[in-house]
Amino acid sequence: MEPNKKNVKILDRFIAFFIILFLLSISNSIFVNQLGYFGALVLILARYFITRENQFKKTGLEFLFIWFLLAELLSAVFSGNNPQAYLYFSKRALLIPIIYTTLAACTDYTRIKRYFKIYIGASLVTILIYLYFSYKYFIYGLYNIKESGPSLFQYPITASEITSFTVVFLFAFAINEKVNLKNRIFLIIGFLLSLAALLSTYKRTGWIGVAAGIFVILLMKKQWKVLIPVCVLVVFAFFYSKNVHKIEIYSFNNSTLKKEFSLKTKGMPYGVITDGDKEYISDFNNGIVVYNDTSYIKKIDVKSPVYSLTKWNDDYYVASCIDSRFFALKKTADNFEYKDEFITPGFTNSFALGKYLYIEDIDSGLSVFRDPKNPADNVRYPDLNKFTSISADSSYLITFKQPDVISAYKLHNGLPEGKPCVTYQDNSDIDCYFYIDGKLFISDKKGLSLFSISTDTLTLLDRNKSISMAFTWQLSNNKLFAADSKGNFYELDYPLNNTIKVLFKDKLDSAPESIGSFGNNIILTYAKPNRLLSIIDPYNPSNRGRIGLWKAGFKMFKDHPVFGVGDIDLAKLYIQYKHPYDKEIQGHMHNNFVHELVTLGLFGFLAFCLIILKIILIDIKIYRETKDKPFISSYALGALGGLCAFLVSGLTEYNFGDHEIITIIWFTLGLNIALYYSNKKITENKLES
Repeated sequence: MEPNKKNVKILDRFIAFFIILFLLSISNSIFVNQLGYFGALVLILARYFITRENQFKKTGLEFLFIWFLLAELLSAVFSGNNPQAYLYFSKRALLIPIIYTTLAACTDYTRIKRYFKIYIGASLVTILIYLYFSYKYFIYGLYNIKESGPSLFQYPITASEITSFTVVFLFAFAINEKVNLKNRIFLIIGFLLSLAALLSTYKRTGWIGVAAGIFVILLMKKQWKVLIPVCVLVVFAFFYSKNVHKIEIYSFNNSTLKKEFSLKTKGMPYGVITDGDKEYISDFNNGIVVYNDTSYIKKIDVKSPVYSLTKWNDDYYVASCIDSRFFALKKTADNFEYKDEFITPGFTNSFALGKYLYIEDIDSGLSVFRDPKNPADNVRYPDLNKFTSISADSSYLITFKQPDVISAYKLHNGLPEGKPCVTYQDNSDIDCYFYIDGKLFISDKKGLSLFSISTDTLTLLDRNKSISMAFTWQLSNNKLFAADSKGNFYELDYPLNNTIKVLFKDKLDSAPESIGSFGNNIILTYAKPNRLLSIIDPYNPSNRGRIGLWKAGFKMFKDHPVFGVGDIDLAKLYIQYKHPYDKEIQGHMHNNFVHELVTLGLFGFLAFCLIILKIILIDIKIYRETKDKPFISSYALGALGGLCAFLVSGLTEYNFGDHEIITIIWFTLGLNIALYYSNKKITENKLES
């Protein structure tokens, strides 16, 4: 064998190795995935310099890609942040060749089929692992607590969109491919497993995207007998889905818990506090509702949907609201009079009431408000930031940073002193904690632990291995209650000694949102928004946040209409354009089209839209020309459905800027075109023979 041919053969094997590495990791490891991609690309280029044989093929997108990259470059030139814009430009330029690398590596029909099977097989293995951890989430009732699936290989929202491609491809093959019963069963099982994993991510963008992808596949197949019932089923699901929004009152005598009263509220009852013979329900968009025992008294309107009502002192209460405002309400008899509002500069993550009102912004630090009658009387601590939650009393400020760090700051005249006096790190990860009277309950994989805090020491007092994931805590009328994610309800001995003493335990139907007590009664609130209905809920925090981003985005575009602001992180710019009550700061617009309009202006936005349109036309063309070809037509159908899933998900996410997602878009497009070329070659060879 000639030296050159021998070297080329070795190169081909290494190219195949890196492509397989790329395919095995596309759903689980961005580092390994990019190692596979760049390894294959470099070796394909090396092969070209050795053989002068050009393996790269045209796609029909070359002019549009040049236009898009030119728009990226021009927007970088005129950007206020040139270095970052040039960096993002380079990322776009380096990822587009995934299409051509895939084309160059897929030299024959058999190899293409093998590569696709490796991709699907690796995705299914990743899905099985994800389902295992999702099952643990399910049995511990964590979906209602965290409103998300587990973060395993990626963030759940990225995992949902990666999984959506597997779901759509397997659906396309199951409905289009003419295979024997054994293979059809395999396709259906694979589809159902991937669909279960998608649902387990608990992310609406992936769900909606897959629904759109499946809809397009059925439309292309003209499967009206399936499509019409599915559409009716979706409408039916929306119509009959219900939010859980209720309060329940239980009698609590002689260590027995008996339900006496249940009422659906008009809002979402996130919180309850009791004061004398009155119960005050924080009913979100329905304001604050007042009850006496089980009798409705009145509703108190609040300027914004309210999450909780907390007592500051004898005369003043604080209402925390969806837009991160805190209202000072003066209580007179049964009435609350609005006095003022407290607002912090950043994205509010948690708050606590001790001597003062402590508000923690994850990005801009701690704000301490000292007077309910004077919001201007406040002290800022910008360095105390990035905490998951905080608690406070007159002695300590407790901070929790996920997943495993709790710190205590000594308070002097209600203000934190310098560095933490105690820091505790738990290697088994902390589920939740509760601080009261200088004692700290910590729930983790070892169970529920009780610690005492002194000036520089955290001392373990007791541990109860039978209690875990106790997310809901409340001290009400000198009684201490807790409930875990499974709905187990506990009364603990109070005042606290040095042991965790369970006075009472019972099982509820599900985990309550909050707990209160009056007399011999327990009042529980339940606020569980239906995940499907949350898609169209104007009060949903995610929905409100996205609408705020889009409004600010159009203002940015208006000021930079031609070449945009540059392909940059938009966080600092967004702060200048956002409404003061829009607190969540994002570096992107949570929408592909709005984001491209803002960053690249009309010049780049038009290129982006034409690229998307051209890919859709390519996928449709390949499907129509290969309808009678097994595997090729099924793949083309899946590629079209996957692209539509990506586009619909991209109406509420900036997935075009997500490295993992755009990698799959370019790869699946490259494989589709490679199949088309291989089919043409096979057809031409048949004609010649």
